[in-house]
Amino acid sequence: MSCKPFETCFEFVKEKHSIVSFRDKKSSTKYIYKNNKKDELSKYRIDGCIINDNGSKCDYILINCTKKKVFFIELKGSDLVKAIEQIDRSLDLLLSYFEDYTIEARIVLTRVNTVDLKDIKLLKLENRIKNLKGQLIKQTRQLDETN
Repeated sequence: MSCKPFETCFEFVKEKHSIVSFRDKKSSTKYIYKNNKKDELSKYRIDGCIINDNGSKCDYILINCTKKKVFFIELKGSDLVKAIEQIDRSLDLLLSYFEDYTIEARIVLTRVNTVDLKDIKLLKLENRIKNLKGQLIKQTRQLDETN
């Protein structure tokens, strides 16, 4: 599996950006990946590009080519359950491209409804990501991550 699984929809491929940021135009959420180790990264737009249908899909994927990790990223308002569904369906459609990779999931929300934190879909996605040797991390407003 190369670090360029798709021929289109990329912002960059195999570059050593020190900071990669993802923003949602509809909300104030932001995901920032700090690449202190200067790993080779690729950034793809999923929603409206790689997956271009009316079904649920996450916003982006970030591939750390050096560490063989893929981050499925969803930036959302306050609907955690919808964000979970979007990442879950994106995994269903794209996981076969990343067989040798660790799969990570990141959700950034403007706010979280506490009732959503008890939803069974959250537990199922956390377990699915754990089985793919990754971790689901959710945060409000902004999530900063350093490799």
